[in-house]
Amino acid sequence: MQSHSIFEHIAIACAAPTRTLRFWPFIPLLFLVAIPARAGFVETFDNGSNNGDWHLTVNPATLEPDGGNPGPYLRATADAGVPTWFVPLDTRNTHFLGNFAMRRVGTLAVDINIFSGVEVPDRAITLDLNTTLGTGDFGKGVDAYYIGADISKLPVGWRTYEFPINASSPTIPPGWVVTKGDGRPGTDADWQTLMEDVETLGVELGEPGFFYPFGIWDLGLDNARVTKLLRQR
Repeated sequence: MQSHSIFEHIAIACAAPTRTLRFWPFIPLLFLVAIPARAGFVETFDNGSNNGDWHLTVNPATLEPDGGNPGPYLRATADAGVPTWFVPLDTRNTHFLGNFAMRRVGTLAVDINIFSGVEVPDRAITLDLNTTLGTGDFGKGVDAYYIGADISKLPVGWRTYEFPINASSPTIPPGWVVTKGDGRPGTDADWQTLMEDVETLGVELGEPGFFYPFGIWDLGLDNARVTKLLRQR
């Protein structure tokens, strides 16, 4: 059975509403086009910080003082088919939402440690970006997703997952699939609109098109970061 949306099964469990992300066909990581980028912002979770108010599925995370990659990190559990680290809708004063085009966002990356989870075939890491166009209604917005590394065999220890975004692109970048809120295919113009107002994002441990069994996950998150595109000369 095909799974079309993850956040539809996530309750509103924090100050800002949340939603699920959508999955469609897999696009190999080898097809990436290299994007020249430089450091933008890194959330290391040191000194009790959590820029983005990162949650795991419906659960707020606990800040662990040590054991990250390195140092402090976020840790949380979830009973889910596709656990999702996400930044809640319209979180204020965060580097992970807002006008990606103006800030020339080039990539987004996170370090994840899967302490325990449900190992099944055809599981991959997916990044989903969403906007409601200011309406609060995802049916009137735009959704874009990118499928990254395969994790069918659950990795051991900290691993880095990086996604190309290229927010300044006038066309939908390679590997990305854009969908209007009503399910119709998105256009280059929809991509540009989304990049001007990303209202929520999620990093999902699941591959589009598959229905995963529910189970208990124990996950760590560290070094959430965005980079900026280098200006071409």
